[in-house]
Amino acid sequence: MMKSSFLVLFLGILIASMVLPVATLAVTGPVNGCNLVEAITYNGNTYGPGPIDYTTSDWGVFCFLNMMNIVINFIFVALMILVIIMVLMGAFNLMTAAGDTVKVKKGRDQIMYAAIGLIVALVAKAVPSIVSAIFG
Repeated sequence: MMKSSFLVLFLGILIASMVLPVATLAVTGPVNGCNLVEAITYNGNTYGPGPIDYTTSDWGVFCFLNMMNIVINFIFVALMILVIIMVLMGAFNLMTAAGDTVKVKKGRDQIMYAAIGLIVALVAKAVPSIVSAIFG
């Protein structure tokens, strides 16, 4: 029962976080575009970081890419924190094992899973750059 109520709460927050900004923009519209956190190339011209300083009907593309960069950076930082915590937990289990093979295996597994998570996070962070380099 506890898991289902947590899932409903999580899905409600997720849906609200997607719908409310769209509803707000539908009423007010964009003010001055958005502030870019990373440079974005559009039609061969590179813009950002900073506010978009030209007129275009494609401002939504810039803001969407900007939002995706912010989300990817946030998830990357969260994964790095999780990797550090898992390595510390694995090291703690290894140090307190006192010859117990179960705790030694658990500690090694936690460090191995943290290393795999680190590799996945680094590859995920590099994918946009790789795709951009391949497809131009």
